This record gives sequence, C-alpha cells and structure tokens, in this order.
Amino acid sequence: MLGETSQLPVFQMIYSGSLNDVSTLITTLEHATGVKIKNISITMDKGFSKKDIIDKLLDSESEIRFLLAIPMTLCFTKDRIRSECDTIDTVENTILIGDDIIRGVTRNCSWYNNEHGVYAHSFFNPEETYGKRNELYGKVSKLRAEATLNPKNPDYAKDFAKYLSIRKNKNQPNGYSIKIRNDVIASELEHKGWLILISNHVDSAEKAIEIYRKKDLVEKGFMRMKNCLDLGRLRVHSDERMQNKLFVGFIALILMAHIDKVMAEQKLYERMTMTKMIKTLERLRVQYINEGRILFPLTAEHKSILDSFKVPYPA
Repeated sequence: MLGETSQLPVFQMIYSGSLNDVSTLITTLEHATGVKIKNISITMDKGFSKKDIIDKLLDSESEIRFLLAIPMTLCFTKDRIRSECDTIDTVENTILIGDDIIRGVTRNCSWYNNEHGVYAHSFFNPEETYGKRNELYGKVSKLRAEATLNPKNPDYAKDFAKYLSIRKNKNQPNGYSIKIRNDVIASELEHKGWLILISNHVDSAEKAIEIYRKKDLVEKGFMRMKNCLDLGRLRVHSDERMQNKLFVGFIALILMAHIDKVMAEQKLYERMTMTKMIKTLERLRVQYINEGRILFPLTAEHKSILDSFKVPYPA
C-alpha cells in the first residue's frame, strides 16, 4: 500500500502466515519495481524477521530501506534487552505515543556478520511489564492453592508441572511439599513489555515506533475490508462493477475507521465492542401509525453512544 512516511513514498507490505525463505519478499519487491515504485521503504512484522531475510535486505544493491520487528528468540534481540534493561527506564527516554507512555532508545549496532550496521530501536513498556507480571503471579498463586487441596488434580496437571515443584513429604498435612519454580516465572517474564525494531534508515526511536504503529492501522484496515465489509472475494464479473464495489468498500472503511477512532477516544471500548454498539443502536426504532410518528424511548446506553458521537437525540 502506498502512503507517506517521512515525506517519502512507502511501499507497505503486509504478510500473514509462514515464510520459509526470501522468495515471497523478493517477488513482491520485483513487482513493486516493475511498476516503477521508487524509494521503497518496507515495514514488516516478526514473521519476516529471519536472519537470511535481513542479510538479503542489507546486501541488496537496490538499497531497500526497511523497518522491522525482530522476535525475542534471536540472540541479537536478547543482547539488546540485556544492554538496555538497567538504563532505559528514565524520563529522558520517555516517549508519548497516543495514550501510551513508553521508554525508547536507539543505538547504532553491527549486525551478525559485522559487515553492516543497523539502527536498533529498543522499547520498554513498564505498564505492560507490570500487568503481565501481576497476571502471572496471580495465576501461580491460584495454582499453588489448588495443588495444596489436590496435588493430582488432572485439570491443572500441565500447569502444575510447569510452575510448581511437587514432591511427596510425610511431614506436610497433605503429604506433599509444594514450591514455586521462580526460575520458570523469571524466564517467562524476562522479555515481557519489550519490543526491538531494526532499520537501515530510521535513526530515531520516536519516529520508528510511530511508523511501526501505522503498520497496524494498515493491517486493521485490510482486515475490516475482508471480514467486516465482505471484500475478501469481490465476486463480480466486470471491471466496472469491481471498481464500484471497491469504491463503496473504501467509503465504508473510512466510516468504520472514524467510528473506531471516536470509540477509542471516548473509551467506549471499555464497555462494549463495535458490534455490540451497532446492535444496541439497531434497537432504536421509529414506527408510523395513522401518519403519527412514534419513537421508541432512548435508554441510558443509547444516550451515552449518541453523546460520544455528538449526535443530537432524535425528536
């Protein structure tokens, strides 16, 4: 998809599914250059973050610019987190993006082969880290309580084995000693709240996360077109009808994007989904009897939705 980022044309590639080699990426780029798209900048998710793909991009003679997230399984990612974990949480490294307050730093690092340098952007979300830790602590605490009552409960056997060490002990009231495997918990939480992006052209952490977040908007737009607007398959038999259907689809997408924006700003998502909101409004009806207009009474939920969208109540 073409858009504007840093005042340069961007070719945004969206991919879902497994990728065994670089052929899909190379073919897509060949199509882009074939239709004379220049100044290509690619933003990609972790599905493309394989070492051979990144090596290919760095070695490319066409100087393709990229920004991509890399998974926690790569040694490069783990090294960046270890290097930044003690110093990243400062006011100077704080980035405000939307409603999120995160920490971010950029370093100029060597890639594996040391022949190429990349900008490594490390991001840390303290709220996400705390939330995940609190959630896991609560889960393990509940498991320990369940194990104390019934150490052989088959419903929790898998989690018991993962998070708890359960041994027979005649000195305990239930005949078992139960200990929490803190090393497993620490390992599971080690990378929670972290995101590592690498790029060969974006040299600012704030700009990198802004571009990466825009990728999510593109993905959600395609998802809505396919799933919500039924444009996954066009099912038309002429070019004119195809263009008409796409035009109507894009208008509908614009409306859905605006609804989503208002719901997020007014925090309606804390109480309902978009589908529930639309179904709630569907219950607001008008009947005409003997040329008289009868409006069904507005509920508090109806009024809350209309107020959020600054729509006057129907008379």
